[in-house]
Amino acid sequence: MNELQQKWHEEFRAVLACKDAFTENAVLTHSYHDRKLPEFLKEIIQAHGQDRVQRVLAATVNRAPWDGRYYRLVKEWAAQVEPFPQFPGHQGEARDFSEFCINDHPIIVIATVRLLMNREKVLAHPK
Repeated sequence: MNELQQKWHEEFRAVLACKDAFTENAVLTHSYHDRKLPEFLKEIIQAHGQDRVQRVLAATVNRAPWDGRYYRLVKEWAAQVEPFPQFPGHQGEARDFSEFCINDHPIIVIATVRLLMNREKVLAHPK
């Protein structure tokens, strides 16, 4: 395996670890119900990075384009997040990386995405 392929595998595992951090012990659901979602989002971004958090949430929303519970604005945000790249040298049909998706209720995912969108807006336009 060459260096590019090794880096791809490392990033793939890192995004999976981020997804696992969302789902382990239903921490996202508990954070939502305990009204601690902003704190949880801050912690997961510090631990895994904003790009990986974006990829997990965007993959989840993009996986269900038929689901009307996701707001149009959230779907538009998810569509603009750069998808995970295909394996170097991959040929054939593109993979969708459904293993990055979390299985939480859309309302919880929406609330998390909206917090992330607000964070991105603040970072893009600091006072």
